[in-house]
Amino acid sequence: MRTIAVLLLLALAAPGPVWGQAAPAGPLTLERAEARALAAHPSLAELAARIRAAEARATAAGALPDPRLTVGATNVPVDTFDLDQEPMTQLRVGLSQDLPAPGTLDLKAQKEAQQGAAYRARLADTRADLTRRVRSAWLERFYLDRALAELKENLALFEELLAIARSQYRVGKGLQQEVLLAQLERDKLLDQRAELRRRRAAVDSRLGELLARGRIDFHLPQALPELPDPPAREALTAALADHPRLRTVAARIDRRSTDVALAEKAYYPDMGVDLAYGHRPGSAPDGDPWADFATLQFRMSLPLFTHDRQDKRLAAALAEKTALERRRRRTRLELERAVRTQWAALEAARSRQRLYAESILPESEQTVEASVAAYTTGRLDFLNLVRARIQDFEHQLQRWRLRVDAAQAQAELLYLASGEDVQ
Repeated sequence: MRTIAVLLLLALAAPGPVWGQAAPAGPLTLERAEARALAAHPSLAELAARIRAAEARATAAGALPDPRLTVGATNVPVDTFDLDQEPMTQLRVGLSQDLPAPGTLDLKAQKEAQQGAAYRARLADTRADLTRRVRSAWLERFYLDRALAELKENLALFEELLAIARSQYRVGKGLQQEVLLAQLERDKLLDQRAELRRRRAAVDSRLGELLARGRIDFHLPQALPELPDPPAREALTAALADHPRLRTVAARIDRRSTDVALAEKAYYPDMGVDLAYGHRPGSAPDGDPWADFATLQFRMSLPLFTHDRQDKRLAAALAEKTALERRRRRTRLELERAVRTQWAALEAARSRQRLYAESILPESEQTVEASVAAYTTGRLDFLNLVRARIQDFEHQLQRWRLRVDAAQAQAELLYLASGEDVQ
């Protein structure tokens, strides 16, 4: 029995599967996941539609108001309703055209165009953020797959060890404590597997939403992809001014500046022109027809009482612009903090990876081998042998966790460096 246990532990302590081997056909690679999200996610189509709507509104906002046509009769005698009875009776047709203050239409068209620019910046940010979220979810699913694979192997080992411990206890060569310990560690692995499966289901659901697909049974390749290296920290911080999030706020500030200009235009009068033609159907006593009338007049508003209208609109526009300028500053600070945080996370993950590769993992494997050797010669009990294997299993999980943490930090930094990715 002891020999069987030693062989099992040595087999499990051997190098695991090579994750770079060819995966089954049709895996959801990271590149395919990104392409699927960017092609099918409804948020991108929504913003594209909003851009088209803003461009159409810009054209409409720069056009003059439609002229108004008036047709009717004036000065009709109500005693007889005879159109020939009175010389003042007229059949009139007229046209009226409103003329906003000079420059107002251009400003309205510019405002809508600036709204379109804000939507385009939001589209760029949404694309970059969607790529970041897909990468983060894909990498988390990758880690969970690797963790479940490691756990499956260890669970099979502890099932065998539990059987061996029970067999030795039945023949009087083992302790009940060894049986209970093996059973406890096996049950802890079962609980850990249930938790990992729950987390994987949640990640699959998130991936399904990001990829805009109903099915969530994803099959990932077994090789961890290499993401591009982000720019240096100083270069990344300096390039934040061109980040799509900041461009979105900048476009909104430009739009509020146009609102300020429109509010200032409200102090100028609006004008209009009216043209009318009046036909008099009657005739004079001498039989000559009455002359028709033509009317041409100009209209102009008088913005005399500006305290409750123009002044308030201007104050509101200035306040909105100031608020957005504060938001731009706050957004810049948030992005700078994110750069510092993610760079620290990336450096820490890479440093710990080196520590695990150079010392912790080799030492853990050596500890397992030494424990097996000591157990074979009777210098180590079964309990400490099991604990050594459990620690090695945790170290293997931590190795994958650090690799994925580093890749996720890279994905965050690549999002922060997305200022040039405006397509």
